[in-house]
Amino acid sequence: MAKDYLTSTPTQTTKSAARFYGQQARDLTHIAAAEVIFKKYANLIDALGDTFGHLSSEGGEGMFPEFYKDRRNIRKMIDDTIPVRWEFGLTRSVDSYLTYVSDVLTEALTSHPELLKSQEQVTFENVLRHDSLAEFAQWAAEQRVLRLSYKGLDEIGQYFEKRLGLKLCDDPESWDRLREAVAIRNLVVHRRGIIDERFKRQIGREELNKGDLYTVTREDYLNATKSAMRIVGAFDSRVASKFHLDVLDALEEFWYSPGRWGEGADGQADIPPNPS
Repeated sequence: MAKDYLTSTPTQTTKSAARFYGQQARDLTHIAAAEVIFKKYANLIDALGDTFGHLSSEGGEGMFPEFYKDRRNIRKMIDDTIPVRWEFGLTRSVDSYLTYVSDVLTEALTSHPELLKSQEQVTFENVLRHDSLAEFAQWAAEQRVLRLSYKGLDEIGQYFEKRLGLKLCDDPESWDRLREAVAIRNLVVHRRGIIDERFKRQIGREELNKGDLYTVTREDYLNATKSAMRIVGAFDSRVASKFHLDVLDALEEFWYSPGRWGEGADGQADIPPNPS
C-alpha cells in the first residue's frame, strides 16, 4: 500500500515540524468533524425508525417526522458548507507550511548565528527591540518568508538553497502542487478568490476567466495538504541533521500517526465528498 501522506508523520521531528503536524491534525479534525457528528446523529435516527417504525403506517418518519426533517436540513447545511471547508483546509495547509518554513529557518539561524550574515539591511530600531538573538532571528525569518511568499514558492526555495544550502523539496510533483496551492491561497486571501491575470499565469490554466470567482475543490485541498505533509516530512530530517537541531520523539504526541487513514486502512478519515 502506498504511503498515506494525508496523515503519516515521522517518529522524530524538529520542534518546528511538531507544531506543523499538530496544526495539520487539528485542521483535519475540524474539517471532518461535521461528517462524523452527522453520521452519529443519522444512525441514531435510523435506529429509532427501525425500532418503532412498525407503530406507524409511514414507518420511522411517520413516528418521528421532526427528527427526519432536521436530518435533511442538517445534511443540506453540511453540503452547502463543503466548498468553504475546502477553502479553509487549503489556506490553513499553506499557512501552516509557510509558518513551518519560518520556524525551522529560525531554528537554523539561532543554532548557527553565522547564517545571519547578509547584505540585507535592517534598522537599529528593529535590532534593539528584540531581547535576544533568538527573538531577532524569529523576526528576521518571518519577515523574509512573508515577503517571499507573495512572490511564490520558488522564491522561498531559492532563498533556502542559497542561505542554508538545502533544497526545500526534491519531489517535483509535490512541489508543483504546493506551488499551485500557494497561488490559490494568495488569491483567496488577497482577492477573495476573484481570478486575475497573475493567478492565471501562476497556475497555467488558460480556461479560467479573469473576474470569475475561483472555487476551491476537494482535489485542491487534498493536493495542498498531502504535498505539504510530504515535503515537510522529507525536508525536516535533512535540516535537523545538517544543523544538529534538537528533535522530539513523536510517538507519544497526540498528532502522531503511521498513516492509519490510508487507503484500505482502519480508521478511514471522514473527509467530506464533493457536493452533488
